[in-house]
Order: sequence, then structure tokens, then C-alpha cells
Amino acid sequence: MAKMIDDNDDRLINAEDSSTDDDQEEQTLSLPTVAGSGKRKIKKSDMKRNKLVTIQPGLIRLSGLPYGFFERELYSYFSQFGVVTRLKLIRSKKTGGSRGYAYVEFEDEDVARIASETMNGYLMFRSLIKCRLIDRNKFDTEKLFKNWKRLFTVKTPRQKRTLYNRIKSKEQIEKSNQRRAKKLLKQQEKLAAAGIKYELTDFIPLKSIKKEEEKKSPSSEKKNGSTSNKTTKKKSVKK
Repeated sequence: MAKMIDDNDDRLINAEDSSTDDDQEEQTLSLPTVAGSGKRKIKKSDMKRNKLVTIQPGLIRLSGLPYGFFERELYSYFSQFGVVTRLKLIRSKKTGGSRGYAYVEFEDEDVARIASETMNGYLMFRSLIKCRLIDRNKFDTEKLFKNWKRLFTVKTPRQKRTLYNRIKSKEQIEKSNQRRAKKLLKQQEKLAAAGIKYELTDFIPLKSIKKEEEKKSPSSEKKNGSTSNKTTKKKSVKK
């Protein structure tokens, strides 16, 4: 069955993937309506023909995008080829600026192929655009377009500090330890491949931390006080 598109339905899109705080209000960016996207009647004969045809979505990757060619411009430009279901402009996490490449998903794979062929090598504002069709079976699209409707905002230093210093659960600590162990293993493999014999250890000295905690604890202070009294008594007996 073909989808009926309404002029009043604005598509919403996000700039980047990224993780935003749950405490912040979710902001969305409204996209413009494209001319010629109104309702149209479909014949029953066309509907019967289309039942036998399976339409698969297509995904293209764009690189070399000029500055100023952002989400709204991408959507309005590529909608002339066909229906754009999702798109993602990759932005910098520090500055929020465009990194010059994006992913556009079309409703039909044939439309995506035509768009990639026409846009590959296209000169736009002194920048040469490169475009290629991506195999969706070899690509995790759900991870790519996660939170794609959410508007990307750069976090302030205060928000970064609160996020870093937040109280973590046991599961989060275990995941971070696993990631750290994987990084150490990769570094160890690189050293072994280079012929360097050196065993890497974790950058957090756990033993020293435990010793410091024992020193700060009140039980250790009592022990230290008792040991100091004993030593003074022994010295007095020797005299």
C-alpha cells in the first residue's frame, strides 16, 4: 500500500546522535514542506501491481558537504529525488559544527541509487561532493539514526562536569572496566607486534588507593596510636 503524505505534516529531524541529558528538555527541528507532496489518488490497478513489488529502503553516504548545507537544506534538496525517511548530518561533539559528511535514507532503494549516481562528483560552492550507496545489511542503521529527531546542542563545561561526576551504578562501572580492559589488550597486542616486551597495567593504582583509604580510616589511626605508645614504652625500658 502506498503512503499518503499530508502537506501539514512537517518532518522532524535531529542533527546528531549523541547522547543528551534526560534532565534537559528535548528540542526538535522542523523541516520545510516540499512542493508537490500533496495527496493524490491511486488507482486500484496500480495498487494491485504494487502488491507484487517489495520496496526496500536505500541508504547513501555524502562527503565533502559545503558549510551551510545543513539538515533543512539536505532534506529539501534530496526530496526532489524521492521520499526521504531519515537523515543524519554528522556534527562535532565539542563545537556542534558540521563535519562535512551525512547519511540520507530513502524510502526506495532505486531512488537512492539514482541520487548517488547523480550527486557523485557534483560541484557545489567550490566543494566536490562524493556520494555512494551503502549496503544496509553490512551497516547498523538503528545505531546510526538513534535519536535522529533530537536537535544537537553543545554541552556547557558545567554540564560536562556534572555528567562526569555523577554517581554510577554497578553495571556502569563494570562496563567501563570492560572497555578499559579491551583497550589495554589492544595496546598490549600492538606492543607485542612491534617486538616490545612490556606488560601493561591499569592506569589506576588500586593498591595505592586501598593503602590511602586504610590510613585515613579511624581504625588505622587507633592502631598507629597504639603502636606509637608501645614504641615509646620500649624506648623508656631500654633507657
